[in-house]
Amino acid sequence: MDFKTKTIKQIRLWIWAAAVLPITGLAGIFFVWNFGTTHWITIAMIVGETIMFSIAVVWWWWSMFTMRNIVEHWGDTKDKVQNVLTEVKEIRAMIGETLKEDK
Repeated sequence: MDFKTKTIKQIRLWIWAAAVLPITGLAGIFFVWNFGTTHWITIAMIVGETIMFSIAVVWWWWSMFTMRNIVEHWGDTKDKVQNVLTEVKEIRAMIGETLKEDK
């Protein structure tokens, strides 16, 4: 799977998680608060905060990895564009020499 397809798939997963997980967490805390005891609310808050922190750390490292790959691709693109520019200049010079010889 190429970088673009893989990254778009991962972004879709992060978007889905960002939409669903907070509402699910709030619903869980509400149900514990409504039907549970103070002890369970404390446990639910600790678990929720730990999960949110963990997700934030994983997302941070994923985004850093993805940005690093994008910068590497930009570097590769720059090199390829420079190669094409050099080849175009060589072709232009050859055409110029050919036209001079024909005159």
